[in-house]
Amino acid sequence: MTITPHRTDRSLGTVLSDGTDTRLPTGWLRATGRVPDVLAAWERDALAEVPTGIAWDVVRVPAVTVQETLRLLTAARAPIGPVIATPFGAEFFVSLGSADGWTVPGASLLPRGRLALLPHPRSADPCRVSDRCWLVRPDDRTLTWGADLRDAYAEALANLPEDSAG
Repeated sequence: MTITPHRTDRSLGTVLSDGTDTRLPTGWLRATGRVPDVLAAWERDALAEVPTGIAWDVVRVPAVTVQETLRLLTAARAPIGPVIATPFGAEFFVSLGSADGWTVPGASLLPRGRLALLPHPRSADPCRVSDRCWLVRPDDRTLTWGADLRDAYAEALANLPEDSAG
């Protein structure tokens, strides 16, 4: 297999002769103005810091609801954007403004300008960098729609056994 470099920056990856694209998805980050900083952090195996509320919003949900929320989103055939596992739950990246006005208990919309801490896109479970990893990796195109996430999360919350609603 021949490797054809796409760019000289290792963090951006390459396109292999068989068509496999190892480039990192950065399109979803462009509007933040932080792509060079993000790539530099990932090159060092560090978390990249990117402010929320510019290109997308971030909704945090508690750990006890994460898998069921993802299952319900999948069952509804809703688009699912990036999702990061954290020590206390997950952070869903949603279309900008689509989660404004949420009133579902236990979930929270991060305020504009709050830093989202992004592990390298190849970082998946088990979480190795500061206990953060991707449950759903970014793909440059997809973000979850806030209303879809709200509905799936509310249903997941309602389906919890009473002793785990915590």
